[in-house]
Formats: sequence, structure tokens, C-alpha cells
Amino acid sequence: MNERIKELYEQSLIRETGKDHAGNPMLVIKQNPEKFAELIVRECLEELRYTVLDTQELRRDKSTDYQVGWEDGMFDAGETIEKIFGVEE
Repeated sequence: MNERIKELYEQSLIRETGKDHAGNPMLVIKQNPEKFAELIVRECLEELRYTVLDTQELRRDKSTDYQVGWEDGMFDAGETIEKIFGVEE
């Protein structure tokens, strides 16, 4: 599995203190699939925005209709992903 996916999975885990059957303290780790999915979607959106901003920086004074259309399409894609998955910035 990709290292970044592993990192996001680790970030999504819920760590709580609890007690075992004898009353001894213990660490309880629970999976949180919703948080994991949210982190993945946010990571994808961040990469999408970074790509657009990086491209804008490279072409600052050389924008063409194609470039402007491409950037608009990338922003629209990001907004659509946010709406579909209910993730806000």
C-alpha cells in the first residue's frame, strides 16, 4: 500500500483510553472509515489545487484560452468533488 495512504489511515484512527475486564487501563484503537475517506478526498483536492496553482505560476503572463479553460475545468472538478463527498475546505 502507498505510504501516504498508510499515513492517512493512521490519522483517521480514534485512540481512547479504556479499561479491560479487570479494570486495568488500556488503549482502545477504533477504525473511523468516514474520517479515512474524508482525509483521502481532502488529499486529492489539495493535489488538484496545487497542480492548478503551480500551472498558473508557470504561465502567469502567457495564459491562452486553452489554459484558462483548463484551469476553470480543474476548479469545477474540485467543486464537484466537494459536493459529491460533502467535504468543505
